[in-house]
Amino acid sequence: MNIRSKLGVATVAAALAFAGAASAATFIDTWTTNTTTGAISVVIGDTGLGVAGGSSSSQGVSTQSYNPSTTDFTDTFNFTLPTGTVGSSVTSSDTKNNLVFTGFTFNGVSGMIGPTPAGLPSAGITAQFVTSGHQQELIVKGSGGPAASFGGTVNFAPIAGGVPEPASWALMIIGFGSAGALLRRRRSMLVAA
Repeated sequence: MNIRSKLGVATVAAALAFAGAASAATFIDTWTTNTTTGAISVVIGDTGLGVAGGSSSSQGVSTQSYNPSTTDFTDTFNFTLPTGTVGSSVTSSDTKNNLVFTGFTFNGVSGMIGPTPAGLPSAGITAQFVTSGHQQELIVKGSGGPAASFGGTVNFAPIAGGVPEPASWALMIIGFGSAGALLRRRRSMLVAA
């Protein structure tokens, strides 16, 4: 095989690899663990409602469905955690694609839906108890244009002695604040573009 043929094969392989990565819409990033407190957090989201596919990390799997006729979507995030409490929130700084959240459930418990103080769409749930060894399921529903996107966090705090420690609650609150900062940063990047 000559150099030109090898280059052509390498180009096609790279294009296929990029196409596979580009098709992932929903995502679960790598989980981070605080080794002192045992708190765990992860960034989740969807980079484009109309982009088919989901993704996975070593701790979870995400799936997505999107109906282009109605612009309705359902994003599902499945993962496992130790025993403790979980809080989660999502927000969108995407003002161009009419994203609206219509449902937010964690293990069947409905969360709150409403705008942020800045008027951006958001949804969330606070301090739900989870036990080790069970599959956790976070479902985000809504509607929006095919390019609409959102992001958020899942924050876990372990339970020591059956009662959450104040430091665990503080870390969960900091996690929600971090999600807001992340979305503000993404919004400023969209405005700059």
